[in-house]
Order: sequence, then C-alpha cells, then structure tokens
Amino acid sequence: MGFQMGVATGPGAAIGAGFGAAAGMIHGVVKDQFEETELKTEAEIRDAKRRAQAQAALSANYKRRMDLHPSRDIYPADMFFSGDSAKMCPQGVGMIQEIARLNEYRLPYSRLVIAAYAKSTGNADTSYVQHLTDRRSREFVNQLIRAGVEPRRLETRSVIMDAPLVIDPKDDPTRYNQAIEIIPIDR
Repeated sequence: MGFQMGVATGPGAAIGAGFGAAAGMIHGVVKDQFEETELKTEAEIRDAKRRAQAQAALSANYKRRMDLHPSRDIYPADMFFSGDSAKMCPQGVGMIQEIARLNEYRLPYSRLVIAAYAKSTGNADTSYVQHLTDRRSREFVNQLIRAGVEPRRLETRSVIMDAPLVIDPKDDPTRYNQAIEIIPIDR
C-alpha cells in the first residue's frame, strides 16, 4: 500500500488529482469573477464618461439658450446628426439619453413634439429638405424611445424654413439653419 502511494499511479495519484482539480476549479472561478468585475467596472467608467461628455455639451447649450431663446428647448442639429444626413452621431445618442433622463423628472407626463427644422434654399431642394427633417425627427424620437421614453408621449414634426431658426451672434450665423426643438405639449 505504501509503495502505491508513492508512485504516480494508484489511490494517491487519484487523491492528488482530485485536490488539484478542486484547487484549479476554485482558482478559475475566482479569476472569472475578478474578470467579470473588471469588465463591469470598465463598462461603468465608459458610461460615466459618455454621460459627463453629454452633460457638458447640454450644459453649454442650455447656457447659450438662456441668451438666445430662454423659453424654447432648441439645439443645433449638428449636436446630434452627421452632416446633411439623418444618421445620428455617437455623441448625439449620448446626449439624447441624457435628455431622456432629464425629461423623465422634469416633464414626466407631458407629451413632447420633436420638431426638426431645416432651411431651404429654394424649390429645387424642398423635397430633400422635407425628407431630411422627417427622417431626423423620427430618428430623434426612436432614440428617445430606446432611452426609455414612452412612445405614446412622443410625436414628430418637420418644418422647412426660409431663414435660420435662431441667429447666435457668438457663433456661426448659419449654425441654426438646421435645428431640433423639443416642445412640451401639456405641462
């Protein structure tokens, strides 16, 4: 019996293998839990960074808004959309998530109209501008819904203008040629 315990076969080897397997399993579980915690922490840091960037951009817009149009919730379209398209930029998605969070507490039951504005240069581009504003208002609403706003609270509106919606003397005078406005219907 003693001879078999000292050899790499027999009951001793089985007992050692069992202890080794148990120790390896425990080590693996602990390592997996650590990695999961690390991944979760990294995701939380990315989310906090995204929220901080969105809040900084919204804060700057709210400060500017107090000088230009204090009673209206207007944003230049370039804060959310890439160029002359209805494709939402990543920063825009983050800002919409923050806007949804703000409206959850600020106007929890109010219906909201999401109005997309664009300046038309004439008859030749009117159909494109109409198409662009329709798609932008729908995309903005879709992002609000993804961020948790109830769809029944939202409606879209597209508006074609002859002049910029707002003229900011401290910014590019054409910046508000395309804009988004959030209009509470019932407060």
